[in-house]
Amino acid sequence: MIPRSRSAIKIAAAGFAGLLGLSACGDWKPDTAELTARTAEPAQGANCSSCHGYPLQDTNHVFHLYHTTPNKRFNGPITCLDCHFQALQHASVVLRDSVYVDPTDSMPGHWSSLDFPIPGTDDSLARLIRTFDLDTVVLRPQNRPIPLPKRPGAFPNFTEYMTGLAHMNRKVDVEFDPKVTDVVRFGGEKAAFNPREETCSAVACHPGDTPFRFAAPGKGLPELPPPDQASE
Repeated sequence: MIPRSRSAIKIAAAGFAGLLGLSACGDWKPDTAELTARTAEPAQGANCSSCHGYPLQDTNHVFHLYHTTPNKRFNGPITCLDCHFQALQHASVVLRDSVYVDPTDSMPGHWSSLDFPIPGTDDSLARLIRTFDLDTVVLRPQNRPIPLPKRPGAFPNFTEYMTGLAHMNRKVDVEFDPKVTDVVRFGGEKAAFNPREETCSAVACHPGDTPFRFAAPGKGLPELPPPDQASE
C-alpha cells in the first residue's frame, strides 16, 4: 500500500468538498463530446462547456439569466458578473441613454433609447421614438464582463466571458457586483448572499422597498422578511 502524506489527504479532501459545493449549482460535468471530438480543424481552445454545462440549466441560473428584466439604472442585462464579481474579468463602461418625449403627447411619457435599441425587438417603435424631441441625455455607468471571441459553430450561441483567478479556486463564490446594490432603496445596506440558507438580500434585481431576503427559486419558498423582522 502506498503511504500518503497528510498534506495529500487534505488536498484530496478539499477537492472533494469543492466538487460537492459545485454540484449544488447545476451541471458541472465536462462535456464528453468537447473532450473526445476528433477533427482535422485547428484547435479552438478551451471553452466553458469543456468543464461544465454552459449555459447552466438549473433553476437558479435559468431564472436569473432568462426570466429577469434588465435594469439600466444598475447594471443592465444580468450576466454571470452580477453574482460572481471576482470570477470574471470586467470593464467599466458608461452608456449614453437618450430620453425622448412625444411633442404631440399622443404617446405620453419618457422614451429611453436603451429600452428600445436599434436593432431591437420592435424596430419600428425604436425608430419612431427617435423622431420625438430629445428631452435629456443620461450617462449610465455599468460593469460589463469582457466577452471571449465568438467560436465558429458554438451552440447554443451564448456569450462566453474571460474568467479571473477566482473562477478556478474549486468553490462557488457568490460575491455581488457593487452595481447590484441599490443604496438609496435599501438605506445603504449592501447586497449579500447567505450560502447556508441560499438566500440573497438587498439586491436591486428583486422588488420591494425593504431589504427583503429572497430564497433560491428552486426551494419554492416565499420571500423572507429582513432578519430583524423574522420573529414578528
